[in-house]
Amino acid sequence: MPDSASFDVLFGRRDAPHLRLEVLGYVHPEVAEPHGFDLLSCRVRAHADPVDATFAFSLRVMELVELRAYLAEINSGNGPPAAFAMSGGLLNLSFAPSRRGPVLCGVLLKSIDASHVRLEFMITMEPEDISGSLAALAQLPQYL
Repeated sequence: MPDSASFDVLFGRRDAPHLRLEVLGYVHPEVAEPHGFDLLSCRVRAHADPVDATFAFSLRVMELVELRAYLAEINSGNGPPAAFAMSGGLLNLSFAPSRRGPVLCGVLLKSIDASHVRLEFMITMEPEDISGSLAALAQLPQYL
């Protein structure tokens, strides 16, 4: 059940291939985990024509904190490439910044529950897209 502190993070643009990460709240709100190790219940919606897919993941707060720190680094200009394997490798984001163009973000989603699914696609992120994702991730301190 989503709590009042839920929020969305959009990677890319709604009218192009994109990934929408919905943070729904704590997986175990009754348990106090060590700093940054709380699990968040997340729904990931991937859109890359002709595919629209939804995946459910549990992500650690620290995984999103690290992603936020990286986006802040590349938001201020060109930065190094980086890859993030989250939720035990079920959600992978790979970033390739460029001085001359947008940041390419490779997305790999896997599900092994009811069926085996693997979805890979690319997102093109312009500076304003990175700023939007970073602004949405600014809501994370409520979880720390």
